[in-house]
Amino acid sequence: MPGLTPEYVSQTKGPRILGTFWAFFSLSILIVSARLYVRARMLRSIGSDDYIIIASMLLLAGYTIVTTVNVHLGYGTHASVIEAKGGEALLEDILLINYIDFLLGIMSFTTPKLAIAALLNRILNPSKWQRVMLWSLTGLVFVASSICIIVLFTMCNPPKSLWLISLQTTGAATCRPISVLVDYAIFTGAISAFVDLFLAFYPTVTLMKLQMSLKKKMALCAALGLGAVACAMAIVKCLQLPGLADKSDPTYATADLVIWTAIESNVIIIASCIPTLGPIYEMIRGKRSWSSHERYYKSSHQLHSSSMGHSASKPNYAVRKHHDDLLTTTVGETKNGSQESILRSDEFQNGAHPLAQIRRTDNITVEYKQSQSPQPPPASWYP
Repeated sequence: MPGLTPEYVSQTKGPRILGTFWAFFSLSILIVSARLYVRARMLRSIGSDDYIIIASMLLLAGYTIVTTVNVHLGYGTHASVIEAKGGEALLEDILLINYIDFLLGIMSFTTPKLAIAALLNRILNPSKWQRVMLWSLTGLVFVASSICIIVLFTMCNPPKSLWLISLQTTGAATCRPISVLVDYAIFTGAISAFVDLFLAFYPTVTLMKLQMSLKKKMALCAALGLGAVACAMAIVKCLQLPGLADKSDPTYATADLVIWTAIESNVIIIASCIPTLGPIYEMIRGKRSWSSHERYYKSSHQLHSSSMGHSASKPNYAVRKHHDDLLTTTVGETKNGSQESILRSDEFQNGAHPLAQIRRTDNITVEYKQSQSPQPPPASWYP
């Protein structure tokens, strides 16, 4: 390869790309699997935020696999080295895959924000204007990112000249200044970072107003505020966007941008899952069974046995099931005891009535309407 020094040829970011992608992706798979186990198996309550996270993981899986294929073809090394080894056709294939990668990367860090908005709407009981704010900001990121994809693929006419170098070198294509793409990408990244920061601090401000122990407040704020880390990753990614302007060596200059996009996407997904893993933490500490259904059954059985076998002076506890998480909590007691028999006293004497042994069980249903101010979560509360 004339004109290429051994040091230049050996320069590659491929191993760093693969190491970062697969390390973070493996962690994301583990955390998302734990989340889905909690929501589907333990709490038996799959919500819209869970479906959005599944869609995000599919996008992230595609991003990881496509990037891996591209690195094996030569992405991460210098464009001149790739062209010298495999010709212009190989370089064009790598550039085409890289543009597909950009599309997957943009959507993989945008979609999880919708999941976080859905999660906060479900667990924090926000007011109407707060819900509008959450969906407006996350929707703004989604729209801005979609426009960024359109800007990317319409930079040249025809669009295929983005990766077909021969069309550009022969003058068969016309392209807008690359600064248009770089500036808009930085604008989109800034919006994304701001929304990450908002999604991190909004639950903190809300939870501080609730009546609960400081320890619990701090734990919930830490779990729901991990999005601030994603904000930092978005800022670092914005610093890598000028690499898009390097048209002479795109396979090497954009490698760091691809890496930081992957980190941001994984961090957002992980941050959106951490608040839902409380039941697993309780299991590890031995304070919770493997199945919340089993826990509810045992609690109900113990309650029924207590009301059957004790005198009227013993308090009767009412059991409530949280509509989302199926958690059993004690919500109150009656001072006058429980009414055990469904028969009149004269029918109950000496077992005269054939149904004398039937006991009455009162099921108390607590209904509530959504108010304009956030309500404190139940005693055993998990997203």
